[in-house]
Amino acid sequence: MSPEMLKTATAEQLVPARKTKTRRWVIGGAVFAAAVVFFAFKLISSRSGTPAATSQNPAMNVTVAHPEAVGGGILQVSGYTQAYTEAPIYAQTSGYLKNWNFDIGGKVHAGDVLGEIDTPEVDQELAQAKAQLEVAQAASHLAEVTYQRDQTLFDQKVLDAETRDSAADTYAEDQAMVVADQANLDRLNALEAFKVLRAPFDGIVTARNVDVGTYVANGTGTQLFVVAQISPLRIYVQVPQAEAQLVRIGMQADLTLPQFPGRTFQARVTNTADVVDPASRSLLTELQIPNAAGELLPGAYVQITLKFAGTSPFLTVPENALIFRREGAAVGVVNQNGKVEIRKITIDEDFGDKLEVSTGLSLTDQVILNPSDSLATGMTVKIESATPEAKQ
Repeated sequence: MSPEMLKTATAEQLVPARKTKTRRWVIGGAVFAAAVVFFAFKLISSRSGTPAATSQNPAMNVTVAHPEAVGGGILQVSGYTQAYTEAPIYAQTSGYLKNWNFDIGGKVHAGDVLGEIDTPEVDQELAQAKAQLEVAQAASHLAEVTYQRDQTLFDQKVLDAETRDSAADTYAEDQAMVVADQANLDRLNALEAFKVLRAPFDGIVTARNVDVGTYVANGTGTQLFVVAQISPLRIYVQVPQAEAQLVRIGMQADLTLPQFPGRTFQARVTNTADVVDPASRSLLTELQIPNAAGELLPGAYVQITLKFAGTSPFLTVPENALIFRREGAAVGVVNQNGKVEIRKITIDEDFGDKLEVSTGLSLTDQVILNPSDSLATGMTVKIESATPEAKQ
């Protein structure tokens, strides 16, 4: 083959090869351009917070309900009863118990004699004090007569001033002695009065710690009797801090006791401590019940149901609106623009079909029912229908 023919054949073979190579470059460039466009679109979508396929997928249909205000409410707490007034009776004089008239459980009235103490030593001291007072009074009388006579003689310039002054001093001393002896006699009379142990008010005897012949000494701190007034009766309960602001003086409450199954007694709030106990985070609250029949006993365990009047600051939402997230309990709320907002809430009580919420929601919020696991903040949703609660 001649050189000219060889060159022609080689040229014809290179033309298809160049065309193939050019086609590959064109295809590669097109793929690269498509990839650049795709990633640019993804970047723009991620920055705007809207999924790339949002424009292609329809909005999610959801059902919503409005939170409900809690009209009034109840709170059940346990407590204990206590006597309205309780007074231990101590010995104010020394001696031996002569007799007692009331045992434990005895009903007494104010002034009733619980018992008597025999005080022979005090009796002797009292008799001596009376005699001593009579001596002092006689001496004072004589000193008075002497002073008046000396004063008359001094005025007549028959007696010197020194004698007159001495008589005046003696009279003043004897008067002071009379006052001192009278005070001692009054003290012993008071001790004599303490020989009789009396009930300070109407009530029942809850303790009798002495018997006939027992020696009792003044100032030993031994309780001889204890008298308690049980009508009315006090009840003390600890109201949790979350409900403390709802307690009002005069509000009614139901009281139940294990020994009276099926019966409910009416009590009334009379006082609160007005301070939350830092140890228990609760408010000490006092209630009273008449207890005229004396059925209820001090120191008993009771169950109190407080009835809150008016509107409670808490709201309720259906239980099926709850979303469990790592951050805690939450619900989905649809705003005015149809966007979803995941709202963290504080659950105060769980009533089974409803949740009592103290923070995180308002009456105007639209809470999503039966939220899906994919629900997220910023999603666009469409409200399908409202529940009867939302229509009201």
